[in-house]
Amino acid sequence: MVSNLARRMGPCLGLFCLTLLPGPQLVAKNLVPLTCEVAIVGGGAGGLHTAFRLGPQLGSKVCLFEKEEELGGRIHDVAFDASNPNAPRMGVGARRIMEGQTVLFNLAAELGLQLETPPLGTDLIQVRGRTSFSKEDFVSLYPGMPLKDNPNTDQETWLYDQLRFGPERAKATEYPDFRSYVSAVVGTAGLDYLHDMTRFRADFEYPLDARSYMDYLDEEWDVCCVASYPVGGMSSFIRGMEERARAAGVRIFKGEAVAAVHSRGQGYQLKSAHYRVAAKQLVLAVPPSVFPYLKGDVPARIAKQKAFQDIIGVKVATITQWWPTSWWKDIRHPDLSSAEGQVWRAWTTDSCVNFIEIPLNPDAVQQNVTRSVYDDDARCVNHWEELSQKSMDAVEAEIEEGLMKLFHRNGVSVPETVSIPKPLKTYVQIWPAAWHYLRAGATHSNAEIAAWSLQPLPGEAVALVGEAYYPNRSGWSDGAYKSSLQLLNSWYQLGLPTR
Repeated sequence: MVSNLARRMGPCLGLFCLTLLPGPQLVAKNLVPLTCEVAIVGGGAGGLHTAFRLGPQLGSKVCLFEKEEELGGRIHDVAFDASNPNAPRMGVGARRIMEGQTVLFNLAAELGLQLETPPLGTDLIQVRGRTSFSKEDFVSLYPGMPLKDNPNTDQETWLYDQLRFGPERAKATEYPDFRSYVSAVVGTAGLDYLHDMTRFRADFEYPLDARSYMDYLDEEWDVCCVASYPVGGMSSFIRGMEERARAAGVRIFKGEAVAAVHSRGQGYQLKSAHYRVAAKQLVLAVPPSVFPYLKGDVPARIAKQKAFQDIIGVKVATITQWWPTSWWKDIRHPDLSSAEGQVWRAWTTDSCVNFIEIPLNPDAVQQNVTRSVYDDDARCVNHWEELSQKSMDAVEAEIEEGLMKLFHRNGVSVPETVSIPKPLKTYVQIWPAAWHYLRAGATHSNAEIAAWSLQPLPGEAVALVGEAYYPNRSGWSDGAYKSSLQLLNSWYQLGLPTR
């Protein structure tokens, strides 16, 4: 029988690692009966947070099932030495929490996590063959773009202000997609400029709903700009919640893929790899991309609904590399102090490297590790996925070529010449849907999707939890926690703060 998705982490080939694509898992013939008050399918941030909060109230009546051997979902940290459970880790999904994400800061404090808040460095940008530290230096490359009339702001912010506060915002629902809306407000050249100035190209390339994207942007805009990093990686949130959930009696089953979910009388029956589960309440804390692998009438009835079909996932590739030396440590802006001028982020339109992040937090600095590629451009993501399956040497060679083009004799940063050694380890992570928006033509708003997720099957004790079902989110995990909080306050009257 076909079950859920295959293991996210594939085998390591020497010091090269890559993910595996979805595949079948077997369900045992003789399933062990299990009874739960609340069954939670999915142990990512949203599902685990729900179990963690329900633990003190319901204890062992809460059962959580996760197909992976580790909890966390898109909060996933990887160590150079995978055999050492105490080795420092680097996030291949979520990496940080941002100033303004109060829910996450409060949770960190509650779990006793230590946060590092390093000073920001500077950004290096390479667009259309030009390299600079300032987005203003690229304005001349976009003839015909409307230019700012406010000397107190920058061109990019001014363009976004036209999108957010201009008179056309009220007509956003009349546009077929977000790209059309942007083109109408700031012209094709303005659209191209905004696309090239961001690290997140998918926002301008996927068929997204204009109204819902603008509502999301309002939420995202003010979550800026100081980043904080949990010591031990973002998975320290996961470990802390798991420990407390177990201490409260919650039953957590890892490596236990749920294959089917059926309605049975006044409750629900789940079939996992080893259990037949009877539950009164059901929380599906899995993204839409998992639904094709879930059998049974419950996921089938949800998947048929227009609200569910309005959601679109963004495919993302991240490539993490560990190095013998920190070859990047002297790359800086020549006119700024050593702290302010150190390059910690660089992005380019000229190669599929797209975006490199050089960690500044001490917990990551000691590892000599970079997130050498973050890419959400569909063409490039598919390229990295295919290349990693054929030859990891080719992956490393292409990354080196892209990084050399960014940093070596670019005419603006120092030192003029850069030498990049062979990495000690390269880890490719392909996220089929790293985060979600509403697709073009959506008939629901972000708020309506969030409300629908509380009871997608009217009159039934079924809820959806996760970032996909809370579109007005910021960052990798913010929506997952807020989706969980919405459910906890609505179903269980826990009265938890949501801001």
